[in-house]
Amino acid sequence: MIGRRTYNRHELEDVIGSFLSERLRARFVSRSGGNRPPAGAAEWRAVLSPEGLLLGYRGRRPPLHRRAWKTASIRGTLHPPVAAAMARLAGIDTGMTVLDPCCGAGTILIEAKKLTPRADFIGSDLDSDALAASARNARRLTDIAFAKSDAARLPMPAGGIDRIVTNPAWGRQVATVQRFPALLAAWRRVIADDGRLVCLVPPELLCHFETERSAWNLVERRPLSLSGQHPVIVIAEPKRSRKRR
Repeated sequence: MIGRRTYNRHELEDVIGSFLSERLRARFVSRSGGNRPPAGAAEWRAVLSPEGLLLGYRGRRPPLHRRAWKTASIRGTLHPPVAAAMARLAGIDTGMTVLDPCCGAGTILIEAKKLTPRADFIGSDLDSDALAASARNARRLTDIAFAKSDAARLPMPAGGIDRIVTNPAWGRQVATVQRFPALLAAWRRVIADDGRLVCLVPPELLCHFETERSAWNLVERRPLSLSGQHPVIVIAEPKRSRKRR
């Protein structure tokens, strides 16, 4: 769905699904409430924009955003294709230590692990339900450690992290707990001088990377259209001149 609206995706699906069900004399299964379509279901793709409605038959190929490993989810969880793109932008190599300090359901770390199996991955979150979901999703993987921790007060030594890849709360679907400058300061402390941060943020938070007092060099930005929002994937590197405390 493109543009401002007063309804959500499931309400739109229900209207279109009911119409198709009547025309095709088929049973419609609503996905509202987290329901999954039954095996063998025919799927349709709808795109609604100011220009009109495009409706097409998806076919039997599973949608890219559905992963067999993702059996647990939480509010505000990231789409796996976006997480995979962020992991690629991070440039993770064998032997590196990768941190997601706002790991949620573990989506970023699991997608990164699939891309670079021989790296070490650490996920932390303050939400116990999120940690339970991440542990369930990563149950068949090794070298991913999850722990309950405040993203602004990370209990790890300075300079020990090679890559930070994360999607912090924006205050929309998930309430923000810490101010973003506090997060950036904590992440700068634990990341190596030659490290890299890949972070998904709303546009209004870009200013924190662009001030003279910022501890980060903004290297690149990649705009997205995601769930009716327009966040930016930020790629940043630490300023080496900054002294750690």
